[in-house]
Amino acid sequence: MGPPGDRRESTVPVQAEIEHLLRRTEFVARPARVVELMALSTLADAVNNVLDFTPNANPQLRPDLVTHNSNDSFNQRLAAFHWWLDMMATRPRPLQEKMTLFWHGHFVSEWDVVGRTDQMMAQNQLFRDNAVGDFRALTHAMSLQPAMLIYLSNGVNVKGSPNQNFARELLELFTLGIGNYLEDDVAETARAWTGHNYNGTSRQYEFRTNSHDYGDKTIFGTRRNWNGPEVIDEILVSNAGKRLIAAKFIARKLWEYFAYLDPAQNIVDDLAAVFLANNLSVLELLRALFNRSEFYSATAAQGLVRTPTEWVVALLVQTGLSSATIKVWDYGESMGQRIFDPPNVAGWKANSYWMTTSAVSGRANLAKKVASLLRLNGGFDNLITMSVAQSVDHVAAYFGITLSSPTRQALIDAHQAERVAGNGSNSKAITNLLVMTMLTAEMNVSST
Repeated sequence: MGPPGDRRESTVPVQAEIEHLLRRTEFVARPARVVELMALSTLADAVNNVLDFTPNANPQLRPDLVTHNSNDSFNQRLAAFHWWLDMMATRPRPLQEKMTLFWHGHFVSEWDVVGRTDQMMAQNQLFRDNAVGDFRALTHAMSLQPAMLIYLSNGVNVKGSPNQNFARELLELFTLGIGNYLEDDVAETARAWTGHNYNGTSRQYEFRTNSHDYGDKTIFGTRRNWNGPEVIDEILVSNAGKRLIAAKFIARKLWEYFAYLDPAQNIVDDLAAVFLANNLSVLELLRALFNRSEFYSATAAQGLVRTPTEWVVALLVQTGLSSATIKVWDYGESMGQRIFDPPNVAGWKANSYWMTTSAVSGRANLAKKVASLLRLNGGFDNLITMSVAQSVDHVAAYFGITLSSPTRQALIDAHQAERVAGNGSNSKAITNLLVMTMLTAEMNVSST
């Protein structure tokens, strides 16, 4: 895990650190969870609690999302979209869903390409079941999963005309990263994966011996009769050099998912060492990651912009509204992220990727929808009885954020001006205060 100075596990929990841990792992620092973790003896105990998915009770897919209905496929897709967002907001240990989201953006398949509810949701459940499990086992299972076979064309990869799509992404995006393989390795890996196909009748994986290339292939400098799954084991088990590269690749990607971009090399090296020492256990990698002092640094505290999904889930938690009620689907594309449909096989990027004019406009439109729902039946009319400053503080507390002094003052000034302009009619001022608060930097950064 690294030298003692890089660890925090023996320290007494500090509220700001607990809140940061929960925002990054559970989308929101729910007050009850903060109290629960603050009562533990050490930060390590808090980390262990977050990593314990027992309270989730082995979550499974909703029954109507297990099979594909060709007569109602769009509504199934819509239901799956809203169901998963609601699960992110309501699981007792939401880290399981956040890791499912991570694998969805790592081992990418796009619903628009796959086109089947059963295949996409089976993949979603695979990621959930293996959220913090054995990376090697997950990589093997993913490679033969029907959605992946369809998406990256290995389902039609046959000898004599090998398709390189899956082979390339296995090396470039799933395990090693650019620069750690040769183009010849891609071509020969594609040959190794021939015959690992998709049966369009059973709609399952099928190995077709007549379609498999049994000839010798040279991969990573070794010439023999390679078979596809053996390439995964060469990278993650047998080849010490490639195994180390893969460990660092995943360690860096997880650090950047939970902490901040461009970590120092010693952080990556230390986490990779833990990952290797524990046979590529994602659970132990995360345990080490969440116990590092750098994870609780000021850099980490302000290091990531909430993705649209994370921002929406935070709103679902704070408001109690459902995804379908808000109609989040209608805003996903404009915000830049619609789960089940990453932009390409590389998945989504971070930070500035979400801060384009169009993406922020998408968030603003969704915030207006949320505000209109919150204002139904006189919601937040009680703000009229409060001072301007009290109103701002009340709304910030409602959304679970602590405002910086400049942001708070800006909201006070804007709300004061709107109250004056309203000549005693404060309805618009109240609605706009809700919207502005949802769009603050504090609400859009995953730790404050």
